[in-house]
Amino acid sequence: MNLRPLKQKQNNLSISRAYFLLFLVLTVSFLVGIGGIWIYKEVSKFTIESEALRIKSIAHQKKLLISKTEECTNFINYQNTQAENRIKNRLKNFVNQAHAIASNIYRQNKGKISDQEIKRRIKQAISPMRFSNDKGYIFINTLAGKGILYPLSKEKEGQNLIDFQDLNKNYLIKNEINLMMFQDEAYTKYENPNKVKNKYNAYTKVSYIKKFIPYNWYFGSFSFLDDLQDENQKEALNRISQISLADNNSFFVYKKDGTCLLHNNTESIGKNYRDYKNALRRNNVENLLSHAELKKEGFIEYEDPYSNRGRKVSYIATVDDWDWIIGAGIYTRDIDANIQTAHIELRKTVLNYIYQIIILIGITILIFYFTSKFISKKMNRNFVSFNNFFRKASTQSIKINPDELYFPEFRDMSKTINRMIDIRSQKEKELEIAKERAEESDRLKSSFLANMSHEIRTPMNAIIGFSELLQEDDIPYDTRRQFFNHIKNSGNSLLNLINDIIDFSKIESGELKISRTIFNLNQLFDELHQTFEKIKTGKGKDHIDLQFLKGLNDEQSVIYTDPFRLRQIITNLVENSLKFTEKGSVIVSYQLNGGEIIFSIKDTGIGISKDKQDVIFNQFRQADDSHARKYGGTGLGLSISKKLAKLLNGKMWLESTVNVGSSFFISIPYQKKKSSAVNSTSNEDSDFNKKLAGKKILIVDDYKVNLTLLEKMLKTTGAELIIAQNGKIAVDYCMNNHFDLILLDLQMPNLNGYDTFKLIKKDSPNTKIIAQTAYALANEKEQVLKSGFDGFITKPIIKQELIEIIHRMI
Repeated sequence: MNLRPLKQKQNNLSISRAYFLLFLVLTVSFLVGIGGIWIYKEVSKFTIESEALRIKSIAHQKKLLISKTEECTNFINYQNTQAENRIKNRLKNFVNQAHAIASNIYRQNKGKISDQEIKRRIKQAISPMRFSNDKGYIFINTLAGKGILYPLSKEKEGQNLIDFQDLNKNYLIKNEINLMMFQDEAYTKYENPNKVKNKYNAYTKVSYIKKFIPYNWYFGSFSFLDDLQDENQKEALNRISQISLADNNSFFVYKKDGTCLLHNNTESIGKNYRDYKNALRRNNVENLLSHAELKKEGFIEYEDPYSNRGRKVSYIATVDDWDWIIGAGIYTRDIDANIQTAHIELRKTVLNYIYQIIILIGITILIFYFTSKFISKKMNRNFVSFNNFFRKASTQSIKINPDELYFPEFRDMSKTINRMIDIRSQKEKELEIAKERAEESDRLKSSFLANMSHEIRTPMNAIIGFSELLQEDDIPYDTRRQFFNHIKNSGNSLLNLINDIIDFSKIESGELKISRTIFNLNQLFDELHQTFEKIKTGKGKDHIDLQFLKGLNDEQSVIYTDPFRLRQIITNLVENSLKFTEKGSVIVSYQLNGGEIIFSIKDTGIGISKDKQDVIFNQFRQADDSHARKYGGTGLGLSISKKLAKLLNGKMWLESTVNVGSSFFISIPYQKKKSSAVNSTSNEDSDFNKKLAGKKILIVDDYKVNLTLLEKMLKTTGAELIIAQNGKIAVDYCMNNHFDLILLDLQMPNLNGYDTFKLIKKDSPNTKIIAQTAYALANEKEQVLKSGFDGFITKPIIKQELIEIIHRMI
């Protein structure tokens, strides 16, 4: 059996038709895709707007419920506040009435009958007096503490009650006598200390006493605040029942034991919810009571057993003084009905948009269809012309007619073909043409490479753009300064990153050393304040209120620790606060607490959530990864700061609330300067002064506060002090004067300390120059000494250390 190979099906699809189909498919796909995305966005927008409308409606109703409920509780609080005043007025009127009766009896009978008989008649007249449903009565005591009249406690009459105590261990009579020594009348009040602090519980007692001078007596009466509670509660229920709510809703009031006090269903009033026949209603009230017990106030949702209006959302609040639960609710189905109307309108709008885009897509497809059909026919005619030409060109020397071709590319191709035919018989010319084509190919390759080079250099131009622009002469000063700041800030950021990595590596390997010295903490705060005011301006945050608050005077703020590492910690924290604070304030302060100094950096920034407050102290981490994209940062700063605080024998912690702010705290031991150093300096001050008298010292610093401080420190030495506020002035002074010593600040604008040092040493190599450095970098000390300075002193500057180093130099 002979098997013939399957004949592969020949593709008869023409190029022009393939182009037409491809163009049509791409066009339809593109338009349908764009339309589909647009429709999807509109539908999503409709869904979001619908949900937002529902949320907004419910939120508005909830806000109304909260407002009305607060109106109820405010009235109850007002009633409770007035209760005490009403009792006091009743007591005062009652006692004044008894006092008036006693005074009248005394005046009418004085000198006519014995005092003993007058006292008996007073007691006889007052004893029957009662008020507050016969609970209140008048009592009489002598100012020595003896009981005179107690209508309901006859056993107290005639006894010395000075040491009498009530159930709560209050010395009632003793306290009243003490008041009568200074006042003729007074109120007293006692609360039960064994209960929750509440002036309206059943054990809150109010008394009114008044002195009766003729017999050194005082009259009094008392009452309990809860005597008015029933009256207050009735008034409150009446007021709550009159507060109106939308959709015929009303308030309900339950006691915490489940007894209904107020309800739109009058049959429920006075009953306990356990007696309700409807099981769903019993379950709703039970859930309501449980929610109130746990959360005091808030929203609870449940199914209404007597309405076809769907679920109900109620807001409840508790009145702990009365064991009440007040609430009112809204029906979600009513809200949904209103929202459904809005949904219909939104749906119509979206459908209209969809119909419009579909029509637009259809019209566009038709336009592209006919356009592509026209182009396809033209291409097919050109291909037919080329096909006929190649069929005849194999046997005949004919040329193709360019005028028959529609597209200019094909006409160009036909001309090339015609030229090939003309030179086909000339071999040499053919070789020349081939060479020209090869050279043309090389030129095309070079052009391609040149174009690629251009495309690569174009983005590179953006990277080095600022550096190239700085070479131009006509750049305005402000623009040039701005370019320099961009380059400088980028360099400083990289340098800070490198320093952080080095410090972190040293800490992890245990190679970082702590160098403790004596320095003035207040001076350090002044310098940091000045530095960060500039940084704040550079970051465009002049609106942030930056404060540095000192907790000790200058003498007490001289401490013994590592100033550079302390500065590094505070700098890291303040930079973080400025970075994450867009408005408000950043407040840096310290306070002495026992044997520790506690530093505080408080800001009103974005805050840190509870679950992230431990994570942020780990290396390479931030509270939120999105913060690294928005605010930048390596995540090393807080980790380094916490470990540095530990190396200083201290600790670091934080308190933070999201969207409120953060407070970072550092505690370090409060160590004063060593007594031996102080004594030796104190004893040698006079000798130093003698040796410095007549010496000429130049002080160079751009910060006026530092100049004033150094002048004050060296005033007693007798040396002649010259001030220069920048490096250029200092160089000019040195060219015309001889100085025994120069105190030179390193961080100055325009001409910094290092450049100033080189210019001065060039003309005056023997002049002693001491560098003033804030010790800003870990290698600052080494850099100063390598630069040739005769000495250095770190800021904050201590007077004794300054005088010692000057003494060693001259």
